[in-house]
Amino acid sequence: MNITPLTTYGVQTASGQAIAPQTSRISTGQATFLDVFSRVMSDAIETNRIKDQDMVKLMLGETDHLEQMALNMVKAEIATDLLINVRNNVLDAYNDIIRMQI
Repeated sequence: MNITPLTTYGVQTASGQAIAPQTSRISTGQATFLDVFSRVMSDAIETNRIKDQDMVKLMLGETDHLEQMALNMVKAEIATDLLINVRNNVLDAYNDIIRMQI
């Protein structure tokens, strides 16, 4: 079973600074659920951190890259939605296991 690596695709700060994707064991086929969940969580945290920095720069009038800021906001929203969906699916699976009769 091949697992496609979860990476931060093209996330940039409002100043145009690119954020390099993190490396993990996902690409080697040795990924555990904890690795995948940790990666999804760290991506959500990172994209939200960038979004927060962009919001501060916008309020202070320190940016001219509104399109990049809007893109970063959408990326943060998608990363957060992915994290919530993964969590909900894990809880559903856990509840299904608990309800199984032995």
